Amino acid sequence: MERVLFNVFMIVFVAVIKWDFTTASCYFSQQFQGEFVMQTSANVGSGIQYSPLTINANSISIWGNCHKRHGNNIILMFNFSAPTCYRCLHLKLRSSNVLQVFASSQEIISKCFTNIESAEANCPSEESIKTRGDIAEILLFKTKDYQNLDTQKQYCPIDGKYYTNYKGNNPLRPQECIGFNSTVDTCPSGSTLNFRLRSCSFDSYDLRFDCLGHWKGSNNDTFLVFTDSRHLDGQKPKYRCALYKQDKISGTIQMAVSRDSTCTNGLTNATNGFETFVLSPKSESPWPPEIRFGICSFPKWMFGNWEYVRVQEDTIVYKDHSSFKTYTIKCAGEQEDNKYLIFSRTQCDEEAYNCIRIANRSKNILEFQLGTNSSRSKDPYTLCSNDNFDNNSWITQGRLDLATSMQNGLCPITGEYTGRIPDATDLCTKLWSDCRAPELMYYQVSDCTSNEVYEEREYQCLGHWSESNLLYTYTERKDVADSTYECFVGLIKTDKEIYIKEAGEHCQRNVEPLKYGMKLTKTKNIYSCADRSTENPDDGSSIPSRFSTTAPKMTTSKSIDSNAIPELPHDKRNGGGKLSMPTIYTLLLFLLFRYL
Repeated sequence: MERVLFNVFMIVFVAVIKWDFTTASCYFSQQFQGEFVMQTSANVGSGIQYSPLTINANSISIWGNCHKRHGNNIILMFNFSAPTCYRCLHLKLRSSNVLQVFASSQEIISKCFTNIESAEANCPSEESIKTRGDIAEILLFKTKDYQNLDTQKQYCPIDGKYYTNYKGNNPLRPQECIGFNSTVDTCPSGSTLNFRLRSCSFDSYDLRFDCLGHWKGSNNDTFLVFTDSRHLDGQKPKYRCALYKQDKISGTIQMAVSRDSTCTNGLTNATNGFETFVLSPKSESPWPPEIRFGICSFPKWMFGNWEYVRVQEDTIVYKDHSSFKTYTIKCAGEQEDNKYLIFSRTQCDEEAYNCIRIANRSKNILEFQLGTNSSRSKDPYTLCSNDNFDNNSWITQGRLDLATSMQNGLCPITGEYTGRIPDATDLCTKLWSDCRAPELMYYQVSDCTSNEVYEEREYQCLGHWSESNLLYTYTERKDVADSTYECFVGLIKTDKEIYIKEAGEHCQRNVEPLKYGMKLTKTKNIYSCADRSTENPDDGSSIPSRFSTTAPKMTTSKSIDSNAIPELPHDKRNGGGKLSMPTIYTLLLFLLFRYL
């Protein structure tokens, strides 16, 4: 019955695609789609006003259909009146909740051109966007995703406890808080910055910044977008933008906030804005004596910055994106089998002993497990026993500070592979490598008859490893928001035939690519640079999908830093070959539900 429903869904999906997209030549990925609001006015009398807009698979409601794209530059066509109207906008997805839109000038946003050439000539350049030059900039704040679900909260990039000084730069109502009575923390949720303003030139009050997304600026500073709790009583706009910079030695944070819901109005840099904060770190509470003296250290290969983890000598800071608890973990003793007794403290000062098991999957990939049960007492024999670990709960992490020398050999394929979506065989797929950048992989879904491209993706491979005759490849998506990671599992059957299956964000085990994955056939041994310009159309887009991850089963594994493919047992293989990266066919169902 489920297979029959799946076939019906895919047939309807393809039919809807072909019917609804007749006026579009390019498409927006799922991560770009949803319901948004944008600031439309900022008047002294009426305050900040927001207008809604919708992005679906092929159009932006107020700007037209997706007609053509060059990277992140989109030519939008508005053909509901004569003559047809074109404009060029640059879209940058900053997080799952924040989309930044650029135009070469404010005038371009409000008007359009009668021919494509003029629109293309007025596309914003990458350089002007990086330098925040003479361009127009709009922030779109997502309120519903493409499935009409509420947006998910985001982890704040600032963690720890601070004293804060505050200054409001409104000349009509100068306000400030000085001294050591005002504080900032992230308890109970790492998605919220809690400010308690005391000893101020105004009545004391608390405020809350709920983080929506952040990204790196051009001067070693960071943009932070959040909702301001003061909007509830009309004091401030709901959506705010800030710039902050942290001193690496002292830990002090300088942060300035914009006047309205833009990143430009009243915001110059991290020290000059409509409101400014200076956050000074509090001294941490004393650690237990047996922890304080640094009796052990974590492996040196772990040191550095990972997705949700920072490691330095005897300390791990781990941001749990499921509970939004931030754990500061101290090494309390080395055990056998890559296990370490640990003492942890959350941002709310919850303390416990536990055990961590660590696995080095490749130069850029770390996996770890935390014991199922923790304890207030130090009991290494119980906490670090195998019985305290759920073998299906690995947490996979990619290294952030990649070295240039680590790039080669991280992708497990070369050449070109093609296949068809299971249960929707009129949708063709192609997977290929880049001769100029061997760490990159490209994936495409198109109509098998018309060759119309429905989606494209770009992956950067962080590495891969073999386990139980399967190959796990960990990647970062480069065509959507930063820090979007996906894992894939593959199996080689012959030198020309491979099977691949998505394995979630944390490399789920117990996945059977031969049974449930997609079959891909090698069509070219080497994908030439010349081919890419003609066979990788530039008018498609990437449709990302994030899958819930059931965690991995622990097995014996081997790290691979070359393009070697693990062999099958001799009764299951006919030859050697190179394994491919992924295709994520189940994401097409998600798109289907939007159109049913």
